[in-house]
Amino acid sequence: MNSIGFMLAYMNTMNYGDDLRGYKGIAFGVGLIVSLIMLIPYVFDRIAQSKFSSDGWARILIFPCVWTGIWTIFLFSWPLGDWGNYAFTLLNYEEIMQLASFAGLGGINFILSWSGPIGSDIIYYHVTKNQNSSMPTTSTGSVVVDEISIENNSTDTVLRHPPTRTPKRSLTLPTFINSLSIYIFVLFLVITYGSIRLNTSFIPFYQKSIKETFPQELVNFGCVLGNSDNQIDDYMSYVNLTQNLAISGNKIILWSEAMTGIINETDLNLLYESIRNISISYNVYIGFTYVDVTNLNTTIYNKQVVINNKGDVVIDYKKSNLVPFVEANFITKGNNKLQTFQSEDFGIIGSAICFDFDFPKLIGQAPSKKVNLMLDSSNTWGKYRPVGPLHARMNSIRSIENGFTIFRCNSDGVSGIWNQYGQPLHSIPTVNTNTTTFQVPINVVKNRVKTVYSVFGETFGWICVGGIGIYLIVIVVAIKGSDQWKARIIHWT
Repeated sequence: MNSIGFMLAYMNTMNYGDDLRGYKGIAFGVGLIVSLIMLIPYVFDRIAQSKFSSDGWARILIFPCVWTGIWTIFLFSWPLGDWGNYAFTLLNYEEIMQLASFAGLGGINFILSWSGPIGSDIIYYHVTKNQNSSMPTTSTGSVVVDEISIENNSTDTVLRHPPTRTPKRSLTLPTFINSLSIYIFVLFLVITYGSIRLNTSFIPFYQKSIKETFPQELVNFGCVLGNSDNQIDDYMSYVNLTQNLAISGNKIILWSEAMTGIINETDLNLLYESIRNISISYNVYIGFTYVDVTNLNTTIYNKQVVINNKGDVVIDYKKSNLVPFVEANFITKGNNKLQTFQSEDFGIIGSAICFDFDFPKLIGQAPSKKVNLMLDSSNTWGKYRPVGPLHARMNSIRSIENGFTIFRCNSDGVSGIWNQYGQPLHSIPTVNTNTTTFQVPINVVKNRVKTVYSVFGETFGWICVGGIGIYLIVIVVAIKGSDQWKARIIHWT
């Protein structure tokens, strides 16, 4: 049922017309894989419930640990990146999503999945309590007998008092400290952490005047866009649109993904030279995109090139994470290495293309390069497909994790600028238009926020992966080990 639900929810997302006729089956297949992923932690949890103590920590931690570990493995191994990741079910809860700056998607997955065994724990104890209250109880006495007297039949001495023994001290927690109260406390800390980040991101905690907060001028960012209804085949028309944006005062101009196809060296040289002249003449940074088919018989690349305000090519990037079934069939994969450059006005700028932002392995290189601003050229397959708004929100997670600003130009989707906390400073749906402009304070764009995630990455998720290994060893010992080891496992779990 979950696979069918997944197919219905995402079916039209992969509707790419005649180029992907089997998109319904693909959506169902992806849903089936996701369902199998969900089944694994459940099976592990059932085994733990049967082998471990019913009153120990294992019953509420095994499921979220395995769930988080499995999704971490898939995040770095399967070809869809973070697509289908259940952490995104909390996208509407901005305070919780801020946990990504601390523990990444692994932390969000843990909080999400932890609620399951907590709810199960509440139901279990409620049922058990009702059953115990309905059973009759009796009190019994006990007599302590001298074991030596029993062994020696010549005497019938019975001790009136038991032997004195030093009582064993044990830590007894108050009754209000239980699985539910601990979960609520942790969730409170997560929401508090997120609230503090969000409420001090734009305006400082200690109030300042608006002039002191934003002492520098506003800066214009321009997008040149292709769209399904008004596609321009002549790349020089896009060059002219770029020049118009430069004349109107935009300091960074970015093309959406794969704006034109270049089939020969003459057109390629002309495109580069035209963009270079605009950048020098108007002191502007320009990121332009094209499909490089100049070597049609050998390789085809989905490219993004950035030229600085001096006319130098500072980024020459080939898309390295290709969309399965759509791009991977004919486009050659580039090097999975983030390219950056030092700008005069905006700090260090990096760039990637659309689907690249679904892969933390690539975008996670930004903190080590101290990136302030990421350029995101995107194309979300036409205005009749719902993937555009969702993908824009998913991509904003990378800014929360790594503390940079994202400037996104998206054909038939949502374009805009997102700050270091994943909040849109200015965003609009860009349909039926070939250009648009955004205006934001330059100091907000330049600011780079240090995060715990930028240092440790998905370490929390990988700790959970290690926990799966430990769990498997303990289960083997619990099944095959001696009675002494089984008793120890029950005692410690």
